[in-house]
Amino acid sequence: MHVLKRSIKPASYISFLYIYQTTWGTAGDICLIRESVANSGASKFIGHKIQLAIPKGLERDRVANFPVIKVAGNVGDGHPKDHPLEWEAYEGVDIEIAIAALKPWGFKLIESTD
Repeated sequence: MHVLKRSIKPASYISFLYIYQTTWGTAGDICLIRESVANSGASKFIGHKIQLAIPKGLERDRVANFPVIKVAGNVGDGHPKDHPLEWEAYEGVDIEIAIAALKPWGFKLIESTD
């Protein structure tokens, strides 16, 4: 069997901040949604447009019933924008993708202790 390797073409994504209430306070996630998917619905996604080469199949979560990639979560107490240096990449998300999604917001990942 011969395996064909194809390069992944960059696509436009919207990097958006998803803020929600939990039992212990406010939490936030930086998510990515394909621009073509975001424009196909009635919901409006406000964020930063970025070009990324991401393989399909990473959109495991849903926001407003749209498939998204949850990239990083805020680990600080209080509003996520108050803790720009306290973001942690979710398991299975490439660090370079997380950095690219956080950069337009001015957020940074916490140092991993691995």
